[in-house]
Order: sequence, then C-alpha cells, then structure tokens
Amino acid sequence: MTRGAIQLDPADGPALLRAIHALPGAARLLAAVEATGAPAYLVGGAVRDLLTGVTPRELDVTVEDDVGALAAALGGDVTRHERFGTATVPAAQAGDVPIDLARTRAETYKAPGALPDVEPAPIDIDLHRRDATLNAIAIDLRSGAVRAAEPALEDLDAMVLRVLHPASFIDDPTRLWRLARYEVRLGADLDPATALLARPAIEGGALVTF
Repeated sequence: MTRGAIQLDPADGPALLRAIHALPGAARLLAAVEATGAPAYLVGGAVRDLLTGVTPRELDVTVEDDVGALAAALGGDVTRHERFGTATVPAAQAGDVPIDLARTRAETYKAPGALPDVEPAPIDIDLHRRDATLNAIAIDLRSGAVRAAEPALEDLDAMVLRVLHPASFIDDPTRLWRLARYEVRLGADLDPATALLARPAIEGGALVTF
C-alpha cells in the first residue's frame, strides 16, 4: 500500500510557487532568491513531500552558483561547508524549518563508500546524483518550472523506489539504508531492477565501506 499519488500538478508553475510560499520559512527564502536573482531550485524530499500533499520538514535548495550570495541574503548564523559548496540556515532563523543550501554539482567516487569528489554542474546533472528517482525532482524557485530525471515523476506518482544508475549502491552504500527507510516511512515499493542491484552490492561488502 503506497502513501499517495501526486496531488499538485507539476506543470502548474504558479500553483507550485503559491504552495511553496505557504510553507514555513519559504516566504523568506523566496524573497532572498528574488533579491539575489539566484538560479535556485527546491529539491529532494521537500519536493517529494510538497507534490504529494505533505508539509516538508526542511527546505533543501540547490543553486547553480556559489551559495554565498543566497546565504547572505537569508542572513543570520549560517554554517558553511566549503568542500561540498553547502550551507545551512538553522530552523530558529528560517521559520521553524532548517534551510539547506547546496551548489549544483557532479560527484565522483575514488573508492566504494569514499566521500565524493565534487565539481560544479548544471541542475540536470545534479539531479542524477540523487539516491532515488522520486527525490530527483526540482522546482525552479523563480518560475515554478519543474525539472526531473526520468522517470522521476512517474515513480513519485506510483511511489516506486528506483536508483539513478547501476553503481549507485556501490558508490554510496548509505543509499541502501535510505531506500529501506523510504520503504517503511513512505510506503513505497522497491523497483525490481533496483532490488537486483542491492544484492551484489551487499554481497560485495558495500555495507562495511562506511
């Protein structure tokens, strides 16, 4: 039994922006995006929850630029992590939900379970580094337009868990745990091909590499 299908029309940008504006902390975020002109997107679990009628517990935002300008516009005690081009605005300053900022990026792994090497990349490349397709959806915070890896929207509507590429579990074995949690928390179903990829990763020792 799945939790529920998409409730907001991904093609209706203005409606999506109105729904985002109503979220805790999002009015401040949208004002900062407007002030800086940042090419910024709501991503990940926040989009997944929003589209299926659930209030996100945090706002994950990715920017096709350095996150510094947007972090400064949000103000307050921002924590930055230079290696990965990320920053966090704590909940007390962000309207009762934390805001996580990250530069859009590509990732490569020198060894299974190693921390990734990152480099700036466009949003469409960034989406393909996600843990599952139903988290590989972005909403442009200026236009409301949706960008998604294939077949992310279909998988979200059906609540199917599918990895983005065959080496996903080997690159980052924590994805095995995350998808297991999604099965329970979201009532999602594991894609059969993804299940087949999990077995050799586990048998190859992926779970002892982190």
